[in-house]
Amino acid sequence: MNADVSTELQHIFPFRYNLSQKTALDQALRSKISIIEGPPGTGKTQTILNILANLVVMQQKRVAVVSGNNAAVQNVRDKLEAEGYPFLVAALGNKKNKDIFFANLPIAEVSGWESELPEVELLSKVQELDGRTTRLMELDVEKARLKQQLSAYVLEQKHFENYFAKQDVESLEKLSFYRETPERMLEFMKDSHLALRKGKENSLLYKFKLFIKHGFTEYKYLREQGADVILNVQRKFYILRMEELSGRIDQIEQELQSASYQSLMKEHQQFSAQLFRHKLYEKYRNLPRVECNAKDYQLSKNFKSFIDYYPIVLSTTHSLRNCVPANDLFDYVIIDESSQVDLITGSLALSCCKRAIIVGDTKQLPQIVSKEIENVVGNAASAGVGKAYNYFQHNLLSSMLALYGDDIPKVMLKEHYRCHPQIIQFCNQKYYEGELITFTAEQDSDVPLLIYRTLPGNHLREITRGDKKGKFNQRELDVIEREILAGWEQVAIGQSDIGFVTPYRKQVEKAAGQFTDDIESDTIHKYQGREKPIMIMSTVLDQTRSGRNGMKFINNPCMINVAVSRAQNKFILVTDHNLFRKYGNEIGDLTRYMEYSTLDENVVESEIVSIFDLLYKEYSDKLRAFRERSRGFNASKFKSENLMEALLTELLQEPAYSGFMLGNQVLLKNLFKNVDRLENSEQQYIRHRASVDFVIYHKLDKTAVLAIEVDGVEFHENKPEQLKRDRMKNDIFTKYELKLKRFATNESGEEQKIRELLDAIVQSS
Repeated sequence: MNADVSTELQHIFPFRYNLSQKTALDQALRSKISIIEGPPGTGKTQTILNILANLVVMQQKRVAVVSGNNAAVQNVRDKLEAEGYPFLVAALGNKKNKDIFFANLPIAEVSGWESELPEVELLSKVQELDGRTTRLMELDVEKARLKQQLSAYVLEQKHFENYFAKQDVESLEKLSFYRETPERMLEFMKDSHLALRKGKENSLLYKFKLFIKHGFTEYKYLREQGADVILNVQRKFYILRMEELSGRIDQIEQELQSASYQSLMKEHQQFSAQLFRHKLYEKYRNLPRVECNAKDYQLSKNFKSFIDYYPIVLSTTHSLRNCVPANDLFDYVIIDESSQVDLITGSLALSCCKRAIIVGDTKQLPQIVSKEIENVVGNAASAGVGKAYNYFQHNLLSSMLALYGDDIPKVMLKEHYRCHPQIIQFCNQKYYEGELITFTAEQDSDVPLLIYRTLPGNHLREITRGDKKGKFNQRELDVIEREILAGWEQVAIGQSDIGFVTPYRKQVEKAAGQFTDDIESDTIHKYQGREKPIMIMSTVLDQTRSGRNGMKFINNPCMINVAVSRAQNKFILVTDHNLFRKYGNEIGDLTRYMEYSTLDENVVESEIVSIFDLLYKEYSDKLRAFRERSRGFNASKFKSENLMEALLTELLQEPAYSGFMLGNQVLLKNLFKNVDRLENSEQQYIRHRASVDFVIYHKLDKTAVLAIEVDGVEFHENKPEQLKRDRMKNDIFTKYELKLKRFATNESGEEQKIRELLDAIVQSS
């Protein structure tokens, strides 16, 4: 599977490219079969164009580019034509496409493309620039990652400042007479927690440590209002971490600028294009025009000259076999949008090639299997074969992955160029495990996410008879027309910049009759492959029985991923006032993310604080490192916590629980914003830096769903005062209706019990 199929050649990039696209090209040209995973907005077409340039011009290969429909391959043709290379392509496929192509055969116009520099000198220049630009591209990717990280810290700090302002805490501007760093803030939090845990917070040794190690002298304030001191430390941590990230970003930008990065990239592309055009000139300057038609081009006397003139053939997967003579093979077949290619037509396309490059994304919508086929074929399509070949469960891409797994070379395109960072971050966090790197810009004044909730009431209607069955929601359409579109009449924006999507065909029909023709309305399935500056999504469902029955259809991660990632600058969700928050699922997670990203009142006014995820991730690392090397006080308790953390981390990596995150030693003060409902003793307990061992929370809005305590038997059962504090902690969690589950260190079966708790949370959503 990984065997090299070509000698090492210098690759050229006459079309725009980036680091992961370069890696994908290198891998594809070395392998008999490879996969390029292309999430939304990562430049799949650009990657294909550079692959084609290297195959058909540098290596004189014959290549077919196919997909399940004409739209994807048409995109390749359009971009080659726009760059001046329409003569490389034979747009074939069905009879109609062939007739159109042969009625106006493209002719190579290569005059003026001859290079004054020798070919070997051009190759040397491309190679030299390639070595210089690769390191700079790595720096550029690092800068983009840091900007992404900084943006996340900025958002989390806004939540923290909103929370801090309501705590009536005295601000401490100077926490140390040393130079303050984010690492020192984390170390202070760790040492403070451990001293409290050991009962050493008032000892002279601890005060000496605070002075020598941390440069801290506010001993009385720490003793009386310990949680308030920690809040000041946390606040300072955000400021210092953001300053650190900003400084590193500035440093990289200066390095890129001093190395003339953009000029070098442009120069690399220009020399690649110059070499590309020169080789085309050498080939086509004396090459006779093709003299054949749709009926005779496949004859042996004609086909060699035809495929030599048009080395790239475009077709759908099911028509490709009819585009070439029997038993003739392409050197390569590139199958685009492979997640929408069914196994039968995909197999037909693969039968036409020596090598294959599979391009697609398992996180986007697969092909739709018609009910007629399913009813006629039934289980026959998969009887007697392995699961990887099941026609109804797999598309070509997922089948390849199921069949070969990690044995097949695959590269994921990571640099994203389409959506506003806040828009694509939903898809990135929810579906792509944070691997996407955003290269789009954002401004403080941007409002990329908006939620419009309909007034309470049931507005879904369903037509169940006749030829025009389906669900629609007139109230949501009226909200769009009167509150969204009408508000933009004074804004300089064209209606053609607005797209409307919905899961239901009937809602599309209603929208088409109500909105202007310039607004492009369609189902989410039909919108895959398109994009708009502004996208409006209508969810249609409400809290009626019919609405809840529609949840299974809408609860489709691929569909929501596609819907959100169509929006370039602004995504607007129009939905029921409470349905999806109440019942969870994909749109529930989208709603949570949008609320958190915009500091919506549902987040801001909650009595339970959204966990400060980035802060606690770094804090957890500090605590984990200490526990792992601990040999002293309560070492068995630390070992139990390490085991519990390892178990929880492993569980939360499973697909069923991937929507959750883990926090370690979370202050109760950081969990419960308003403590007015607590008794004085409970409030004092929280002020004294009480914490809980673990908190599991939603990844997308950081809301806590479950707290876990690991109770050391010796530390708890033999100490009445500790048992009293345990009961107080239990009461506090009960008052805020947040589940707290305790596990004794001498218990067993923790994994099954935690699974049951998580399953109950998932099911209740």
